[in-house]
Amino acid sequence: MLSRLGALLQQAVETREPSVDLLEAFTEHWTGITGYYLEATDESVPARQTDIPWRLRQMLDILVHEERQRPPGDTGPCLEFLLQHKLLETLGTLGKAEYPPGMRQQVLLFFSRLLGQLQHPLLHYLNVHRPVQKLLQLSGDRLGSGTEREEVQFTAVLCSKIQQDPGLLPHILQGKSVLNGRRAPESPRTEGLEHPSGTSASSMPRTEGLEHPSGTGASSERLKHPPGTAAISTPREEHLEHPLGTSASSMPKKEGLEHPSGTTASSEHLEHPLGTAASSMPRKGNLEHPPGTAAISTPREEGLEHPPGTTASSERLEHPPGTSASCMPRAEHLDHPSGAGATSPPAQPSPARRDSNLVTCLVALCRSKKSRVALKARENVLLLAGLSQEAAAACLARGTALCQLLVGHLCDLYGAVPAGTDPADVLGMDRASWRSQGDGAGDGGFPGKESLAEFLGWLDFLDELAMGAHPLVADAISQAVEEKFFQGTLQPQLLQMSELAVLGATAVLTGTVRQLRSPALLHRLVLFLLGPHRHPETPGDAPHALRAQLIERCDHLSDEISLASLRLFEELLRKPHEHVAHNLVLRNLEARAYLQRGAEERGPPETDPEEDGLELEEDPYFTDGFPDGFGVTKNPSPASTTSGKGRVSEVVSSFLCLVPEEAKTSSCMEEGGYDTYVHDALAMVQACRASAAPWGWPSCPQPLDSCHCCHPTAAFYEGHFLKVLFDRMSRILDQPYSLNLQVTSVLSQLAAFPHPHLHEYLLDPYLSLAPGCRSLFSVLVRVIGELMQRLQRVPHARAKLLLVRRQLLGLVPGEQMDHTVLLKAVVVLEEFCKELAAIALVKGPPEGPP
Repeated sequence: MLSRLGALLQQAVETREPSVDLLEAFTEHWTGITGYYLEATDESVPARQTDIPWRLRQMLDILVHEERQRPPGDTGPCLEFLLQHKLLETLGTLGKAEYPPGMRQQVLLFFSRLLGQLQHPLLHYLNVHRPVQKLLQLSGDRLGSGTEREEVQFTAVLCSKIQQDPGLLPHILQGKSVLNGRRAPESPRTEGLEHPSGTSASSMPRTEGLEHPSGTGASSERLKHPPGTAAISTPREEHLEHPLGTSASSMPKKEGLEHPSGTTASSEHLEHPLGTAASSMPRKGNLEHPPGTAAISTPREEGLEHPPGTTASSERLEHPPGTSASCMPRAEHLDHPSGAGATSPPAQPSPARRDSNLVTCLVALCRSKKSRVALKARENVLLLAGLSQEAAAACLARGTALCQLLVGHLCDLYGAVPAGTDPADVLGMDRASWRSQGDGAGDGGFPGKESLAEFLGWLDFLDELAMGAHPLVADAISQAVEEKFFQGTLQPQLLQMSELAVLGATAVLTGTVRQLRSPALLHRLVLFLLGPHRHPETPGDAPHALRAQLIERCDHLSDEISLASLRLFEELLRKPHEHVAHNLVLRNLEARAYLQRGAEERGPPETDPEEDGLELEEDPYFTDGFPDGFGVTKNPSPASTTSGKGRVSEVVSSFLCLVPEEAKTSSCMEEGGYDTYVHDALAMVQACRASAAPWGWPSCPQPLDSCHCCHPTAAFYEGHFLKVLFDRMSRILDQPYSLNLQVTSVLSQLAAFPHPHLHEYLLDPYLSLAPGCRSLFSVLVRVIGELMQRLQRVPHARAKLLLVRRQLLGLVPGEQMDHTVLLKAVVVLEEFCKELAAIALVKGPPEGPP
């Protein structure tokens, strides 16, 4: 019996309706918050030292508990109270006022937790997303403020909600127009539960937060609705705008410190209690004014308030003493539709100003000096940019300043990089990552390293955005980068005459090329640097000024500029973009016009008909160390030129035997054979093949007959780029060691490409060249002939060559000696020939007809 009675009591307790107690507790905590502003006297007390944070947490716990007790999608009385009474609007006003100090931080935390912990969709309601917009307008304006952590937490919650429902993005981005500062037009019938057509606001009970019941003053108990009162019995009226045909004066106004029935509404916040005017209200930030006090009784005049001694008729359009809201101009034009009680013409647009919304707030947080804040903000930008819904992507790309803000900051960071930055320092840095903010500032380094690291890190962030974003957003970002950074900032720097500025700009451009991975950005960069042209070049033709200038600088009088320009092209050739190799080299090799017409066999290497002096074949030093009969009388048969391993071994031997034995020094060192290059050559060739796989290159050379049909009268021109490289190679004996290394490195990169015409032109020693044409092998033959003649005039050349090689390897200390440039060039030549032999071995011969 007792157990049965206990079960009945337990059932009665469990079935007791908790909403009344929850609502009473909820309103009590809200009354406690608003009561603070009536009772507090010390304005310097921080918010965290008051009971406001505790009360906000209690209100949130009540809302979460209420939601768990109700079926999914059902709105409880506490949530209805929060929505109908515009509690979030009031909290946003308190946060803007920043009173007590630190209140904005508490408001941001409450908004974040409310939106994050409640499962009920809230952002669709006007009374939620409008205060969210206003809170975003307060955020991001003061970079480095003490609320950055709370701001990024708030924006992270919003981005998470938008990811779940991309249709929310336009609502969150809505706000005041950037151009005229006015609110975007709102329909009289927007999302919230407005009054139905043909009804007036006066027919609907109004029980909104911080209100006075009709006929009562502000001194009555605030926000205390006992159970069963209108707070829980009224239908939801999130918007409560005035429908067509009604005026604000027809609505019984009982909103927080607002005008009671019989007066009209003039603004969203900061309304005045019954019988008071703006000049008689106490000013505590942007707070409402209790009765019987004056506006000049407090020193706090924050936000858009009127200064002491003035009326509130400016900015917030409060009412001057003795006037009512009905005679005030309306700043928000759709609160009273046309013919619905508007007693004055609409206000003129305010001057243009910078607007703040979710995007501007996120971009500002991305620039934070706090690495965790910046990282979280960047992740949220990536989340927004990656939305799959096309409407949301179009809104983000075309309806916001996202691209302009991101690229504008990139240009600012580029401007902070010192003009004389050494290209070697740029390439010596590790690849920057947008996730590792501030890592480039440590451990000393060269001047400007921190600025360069910040620039490259932000560029990597844009690159990541362009890779992971919706195609609409990626294209918009790429276009903005091209127009504002490539053309607007980089191009003037690259085309100027100052050598120091050109050197620095080329160095940073090289780092930019190395940093980019996204196809969209890389494509625009390649077209910016090289132009879109794909037809064969003609001598003296320079349709793209920047391309011609950059190639000319590879043969500049300044060795430093030449070196920096060659490094730039090497980085370009490493990028997985077909247009680079085609524009620089391949378009001039399509017709195979370098081959002698009518030749049935491939003969020995052609010599330059214009070369003066002793023929190389007759030079006793030229043939020393070559295989018997090499390059003199015997021509390989057609069968031998296309026979597998035999063909490869002949090509390898040809390059290995180019340098005579008396000029070789690697044989005197351990591991000095060409096999040391095979591993690196294999990695380079495999990388080139992987990049070229989707480009549709042929596997064998184009037949000569079809080449003649396509280009019947084409005269061969190797192109501007190869001409400069071959010219540099022909002067290798007189150039600095570092420059020679860079020239050979670029040529090796070209030789690694799997296109059959390029392979043939650079790696086939047996081509029958057309008159006046040259190939890489023929250039090397002429250089070797000149080298052997000059080595005869160097006493003890063999011993000096060995000493220079040891010095370059760091085995012996360096010392001054004669002919150092020549001796270092001999070492470079020997190593370059071994590298070409390794590449030829790895690639094998091209298959197909000659």
